[in-house]
Amino acid sequence: MPACLYYAQGILDFQEETATCSEERLEIRLRRKKHQCPKCKLKDVTLTILYERDVRGLPMGRIREVHFIYTLHLVYCHRCHKRSIEEIPFLSHPKARISIMLERMVLELREQISIRALANHYHLRCHTVKEIEKRDLRQKFATIDTSKVQAIGVDEIHIGHGQAKQAYLTIVRDLESGAVIHVGNGKGISTLEGVLSKLSASKLQIVAMDMANAYSTWFAEHFPKAQIVFDHFHVVKLMNDRLDHVRQRVMGRLDSVQQKQLKGLRFIFLKNNEDIPENAKNILRNLRGIFQELGDAYMFKEALRTICRVAQNAYQANLAFHRWCKLVEETLVPELKTMAKTIRDRLDGIVSYWTFGHVSNARTEGFNNKIRWLTRQVYGFRDIEYLKLKIYQLPQINCEKSL
Repeated sequence: MPACLYYAQGILDFQEETATCSEERLEIRLRRKKHQCPKCKLKDVTLTILYERDVRGLPMGRIREVHFIYTLHLVYCHRCHKRSIEEIPFLSHPKARISIMLERMVLELREQISIRALANHYHLRCHTVKEIEKRDLRQKFATIDTSKVQAIGVDEIHIGHGQAKQAYLTIVRDLESGAVIHVGNGKGISTLEGVLSKLSASKLQIVAMDMANAYSTWFAEHFPKAQIVFDHFHVVKLMNDRLDHVRQRVMGRLDSVQQKQLKGLRFIFLKNNEDIPENAKNILRNLRGIFQELGDAYMFKEALRTICRVAQNAYQANLAFHRWCKLVEETLVPELKTMAKTIRDRLDGIVSYWTFGHVSNARTEGFNNKIRWLTRQVYGFRDIEYLKLKIYQLPQINCEKSL
């Protein structure tokens, strides 16, 4: 049995006293061969019995529940003159209720099997399986190597319901490797506090983000050598929001019948021109003729998309954006003038897309879809710490595997 304890269960310095077996449960009582001080390793110690511990081990054959029972002692060292609880080498930490070998098996199978299926297989609680994984993930991502990080992407994602800021997470990723560098609770500059200790200001060159003022100001202050790059996806998205505001304002001047007609056609204005079906294009032409402000807003939205798609370099893009803003300011649409001001204020960051070889935050946007997949697998996360740890792990796992 000693060889079985070592090779099958990873148990050293203990020997079997008794064993009781039933169809589903094997209970083995262990006794320590020798005691010593956990610190100085002196064998001249005095023992005080504390209590008995019951620890789960790896299944053996058809027996799913293998229990090891031993007596835990308080050790007094005559050299150190201190009392301490004896160390149990086959446990990962003093309060563990399952052996290291079983923990390793759970972690290996966790890559392929859901928490519930794994818990049922080993007759464990789901909470126990999750805590094993959380402890392992904490160790893996306690420190993140950012020595080679030169470009990062910053974005927010909505993860559930609740108060406005609590329903969001702020994700910071390495744009080259895809590794997650930081996950902050909520949104706003307060979520970026941990970034300072993880990134080297001398190496960071590019920060891709949406057009939020707070983030750009924060990074400009703490990483002055880094260039802010505003993602074109967010530029067009902001323009779509302005277009929708025009539609809503126009609707407010119509009667109830016309409002219903225009409300049902919202998708036509927000879709890209090349994605609109031919019959919908005819409707769009008629609406643009009837509602001039909507027509102007849609035309300038498509023109903005064209600049982002067609411009070959930063010089061309800069000229095109300036011309776009000048033409917009000649219209009578207040939402378009607001958009023009926003583009002028952030033009350096928008044009940096071409300056730095078409760098963008698109991969971060795609990564957000993986996070949404992650939350859908378990119908939302109640444990935010666990969700954040799984997000750190997400670039390393296959999204076809279930939680």
